[in-house]
Amino acid sequence: MRILDSDHCVALLRGRLNLTGRVPATEELATTTVSVGELVHGAHKSARVAQNLSSLEVLLATLRLLPYDAEAARCFGYLKAELERRGLIIGELDLQISAIALSYQVPLVTHNTRHFDRIPGLLLEDWLL
Repeated sequence: MRILDSDHCVALLRGRLNLTGRVPATEELATTTVSVGELVHGAHKSARVAQNLSSLEVLLATLRLLPYDAEAARCFGYLKAELERRGLIIGELDLQISAIALSYQVPLVTHNTRHFDRIPGLLLEDWLL
């Protein structure tokens, strides 16, 4: 399993990312409930709200949605304290997404490696290069 960050979901929605050859048919793709919130927020800010929400629902039906649960929350708390000790702050939503990926021990597919590479132990992939 791999977790798609919001930027990769948007690239799929806009037809800017082709998954052919990237993902074996047997591998499950997921996103987080945190990313769902980011994507719904973006759709509501757009000029085509209804169309974008509809397209988003089609995409989400193909992905496993991973929740921000108690295990991820504990991981978040640890990560936030550790990053603060090191003077490395990232946004809380990105930290929650990282915590979910770490709790499932799967890679996060994101183009925002500049923020996420601060997270110890987080596996990153970027399919938008």
